[in-house]
Amino acid sequence: MSRFMMGVTSVCIVILGLVLRSHVNFAGDFLWAALIYLMFSFCFIRLSFQYKFWIPLLICYAVEATQLYHAPWIDSLRQNSFLQLVLGHGVFGFTDILAYTLAIMIVSGMDRLVARTRK
Repeated sequence: MSRFMMGVTSVCIVILGLVLRSHVNFAGDFLWAALIYLMFSFCFIRLSFQYKFWIPLLICYAVEATQLYHAPWIDSLRQNSFLQLVLGHGVFGFTDILAYTLAIMIVSGMDRLVARTRK
């Protein structure tokens, strides 16, 4: 996928995420993980598909794991709307992990498909 296409897709995902944010929880987690994949791929466009799959997935898992940590300083950071989107909020959940995994698999597959058709 070209950087331009990744940028346009990222903007669409942000808009869709803000629209669906209060309606469908699973969709928000799915879109957040897709955005992480696209941002990582945008920055490291020449990296192999294996790295572009695993590193964003591990980032998503790590952010989810930080939700188990509830020190007062990090909980106060989570009160900020933007940092709440970055750091996550709520509790660690299996559905979140599933949403991240499915999102990265689907967006990665689409990225590979676009790369094959461009050759």
